[in-house]
Amino acid sequence: MIWAILILPGLVVAYALFVRPMLHAIPALKSFYDEADGFWAKVWALCGRSVTVVWGLALQGIGQLLQWIDPIASALGDPDLRAQITETLGANPKILGYVLMFISVVTLAARFRGIARDAE
Repeated sequence: MIWAILILPGLVVAYALFVRPMLHAIPALKSFYDEADGFWAKVWALCGRSVTVVWGLALQGIGQLLQWIDPIASALGDPDLRAQITETLGANPKILGYVLMFISVVTLAARFRGIARDAE
């Protein structure tokens, strides 16, 4: 489980830096990637062109995911998932979820305060 968490960011970066540009250069896929670029440009604009907001939303998503560990474990048929995650994290994942949600709220509040200050 921990290996997936460690490997996934590397795969995403490898895709973004190496594979995606090569696929974008293929003429048959050019229109698809032009639309995809437009979509991500819109998402970036909705986030206020701020890495802080993206970071806050990512933390909020992780926090929400950790709150749903038991239902996810039931759906996957692994009743021992909570124990495995707790052992890996060394803490109660529900409390960790609350901490991540708090970090997200503080980060978003700071960013929105900065946006309001810039608008003045």
